[in-house]
Amino acid sequence: MIRRLAVLVFAVLLAGTAAAAPAQDHRCLTGGRDNSLHLLWRWLDDGSADVQYAGQPTRLRVRRVSQDTTVLAEDRPYRFDSVWEERIEGRRNGRYYLTTQGARVYGFSYEHARDGRRTEFSEDLEAWQEDGCHWRGVEPLTVASSLLD
Repeated sequence: MIRRLAVLVFAVLLAGTAAAAPAQDHRCLTGGRDNSLHLLWRWLDDGSADVQYAGQPTRLRVRRVSQDTTVLAEDRPYRFDSVWEERIEGRRNGRYYLTTQGARVYGFSYEHARDGRRTEFSEDLEAWQEDGCHWRGVEPLTVASSLLD
């Protein structure tokens, strides 16, 4: 009886952990001056997202603050224009502007809250791998959850 109870508790805990795990839907983006900035964008199960820049050990959590939907044609995927806010220690640090249609990213930029400076990025299909983003000469970024999440 105790063994069955222990197995049941373990199964419930395992199921709860799996449900809380982030989704593995991600995109690789490159931009900035001379295309020297690389980042991995992940959509998470709870409706938020996070971003990790190449060379940085941590991910920054972002929250969607608006989204507009456009039907371009009846037989085509909808276009979504969304704005995501990055906050550090409770203060807005910047905003990400994202345009997607179907599985593709057609527009992506970051705007600094402090000075309004905007950095443009483009989807980097060559860097995309199932386990994350791999750029030549840059440490790969993975979509796997870490203790830092």
